[in-house]
Amino acid sequence: MRALIHAGMHRTGTTWLQDRLAGGRAALAARGVRYPGREANHQALAWALRRGEAGPQDARRLLLQGAPERPRLSVLSAEDFFTHRDLEWVRRLAQEGPTSVRVYLRRQDDWLNSWYNQHVKWPFDRRLSQAGPEDFLERIDRFHWLDFEATLSRWADALGDDGVEVAVVEPGGVEDVAADFLARLEIDPSALPEGEARANESLPAHALEIARHMGLHDLDAAARIRLNGALRRGLSAHATPARTVFSVARRNEILDRFEAGNAAVARRFLGRETLFRQPRPNPDEPHFEFPEIDRQTLLRDWIAPVMQELARGR
Repeated sequence: MRALIHAGMHRTGTTWLQDRLAGGRAALAARGVRYPGREANHQALAWALRRGEAGPQDARRLLLQGAPERPRLSVLSAEDFFTHRDLEWVRRLAQEGPTSVRVYLRRQDDWLNSWYNQHVKWPFDRRLSQAGPEDFLERIDRFHWLDFEATLSRWADALGDDGVEVAVVEPGGVEDVAADFLARLEIDPSALPEGEARANESLPAHALEIARHMGLHDLDAAARIRLNGALRRGLSAHATPARTVFSVARRNEILDRFEAGNAAVARRFLGRETLFRQPRPNPDEPHFEFPEIDRQTLLRDWIAPVMQELARGR
């Protein structure tokens, strides 16, 4: 049996892909592809492996769990596999049978903007959920996996270069990760039920400054959904064409930081000189900065509309 690990990365359309895989388990099995377990993804395994609470035998057990017949391919999917520094569990899997990994990369400046948005709207780290854009970027070293050269070298050490499949998420590249991954499985997407897509849509850039002061970290899922909806509706009058809170200068600094490593990844795994073909940000591309305003304007124009939406209970 061959094993294919979908290792993310985060913020590349993985939620929709995992929904398709989980909702289509029966259809996949009929075509020789196993997506083990009952959850939408295998994040629990990824976290347990990272904490040292699980090992290669647990991954192998999951791959084979409940399979009356050996499938041609078994798939594990978890974004946090991409964040692992210790890949001994992968090396051990590869010793027991053919194993490969497929990763989807997003340009670091775009990814950081999306990751900041994620931490604000659906936080799992209190400090990062309350950080402003600059404070967030000061913690960039926490996101060690953004050094794609080092991260993918670890996977290649475990699986060999031929066992590492790299795809780039960008306009003109992979634009639909679910469709791309299903094609990799030789599965026609129409063979799987559509199901209900769990949208993981970002908050508008103009809503983030208010959102990060709302204490979403301490709210349950239902309350977060209500508050995020109120923020979208209540602050719609402040809509802006800016899709990022990071300036062009800061984004170019990020790209400069990773430029050499990205080029090395492109040459090693894609046989080309450039990893991301999308041009660098245009010097005139806007970014959103919360305005310097007085207390009365803040309460009237930014806080009150959100509170009114919450009071309406919509």
